[in-house]
Amino acid sequence: MLKEKDFEDLITNLTDRNTLSQAELFSSNCIRILKTDKELGLIEAEIQGNSIVPYKLTIDLSKKNSHDVISHDCPDFLTRKKPKNKFCKHIAKLFLNLRHQDSEFATMLLTEFISKINKQVQGNKIDLHDMKHFINKDLKEQLDFDYKGFDFFFDVSGLKDVEINCIKQILMEAKKLPAAISGFHGDYEGGLFDHILLVTNYSYILSKSEDYNVDVKKAILTAIYHDFGKISYYSFKNSDKKSKFIVDREELDLIHEDIIRKFNYEGRDYHIEEALALLKKHSSVLFIDDEMYKAIIFHHGQWSKYHPIEMNELATLIHTADMIASQTHCV
Repeated sequence: MLKEKDFEDLITNLTDRNTLSQAELFSSNCIRILKTDKELGLIEAEIQGNSIVPYKLTIDLSKKNSHDVISHDCPDFLTRKKPKNKFCKHIAKLFLNLRHQDSEFATMLLTEFISKINKQVQGNKIDLHDMKHFINKDLKEQLDFDYKGFDFFFDVSGLKDVEINCIKQILMEAKKLPAAISGFHGDYEGGLFDHILLVTNYSYILSKSEDYNVDVKKAILTAIYHDFGKISYYSFKNSDKKSKFIVDREELDLIHEDIIRKFNYEGRDYHIEEALALLKKHSSVLFIDDEMYKAIIFHHGQWSKYHPIEMNELATLIHTADMIASQTHCV
């Protein structure tokens, strides 16, 4: 049974080796317990981090939803750890301290929290057909605008039903995959969907501003397309070999040759080629022109692997939206 596991097993379920190492190096003096209630399963604390104002941390087992049990305003927790029900170094350090003070209480808190998570996971399956909402609902609170769902962008772009259905099938696959792994942006199931939706929102906003002179439909579609390569990559990495969205090496080589022939670029980026190969698979349905093609090739900006780097205005817009999503919101 879960309650028979010792402290190490429990905290390992909620952290990773790197986070635990950081927590062990983090000074115990930086954590101040403000309130403890063993009967309620409550801890309130302040943590002195890099900012002048201390972070606030509350653990409250009375909350029914596991998502609400831990309240902590650390950016790393909010953007990277909380969506995956994992601890940041501050929370891990709190439990390491608590273990020495009251091992039974620390173990009880971990046990009950994991139990709530398991129940929540069983009851909260991702709705693959929902194209309107972020999977990580905390994202909505980070935005200073009312974000739009994909149905809005399909309508604004004037897409036909056959185009919409094709894109939806691809985005449904993105709901199963991360945007990145190993602690990078969107490292959780469905993070790729959230990333694409957020980049599309920012691309739409930028395309409507006076700073860019781009076609709104092209901005929307390129934003939706830009990370399609990760669908092939992570589907293969997850051993989903039967996925119809995986592209093989021969298809990538053809895209690579096409890029050289079209634009005379040097270098190679499989991430880019996988996106373009997936689009080519559906070229009878999905619209893309050379301007969009280049924007996808160079959406990494200065970090693009094809040279010479030719940032058309659409590429600059997509890169800006991509950086806001991945760097500001860590999605």
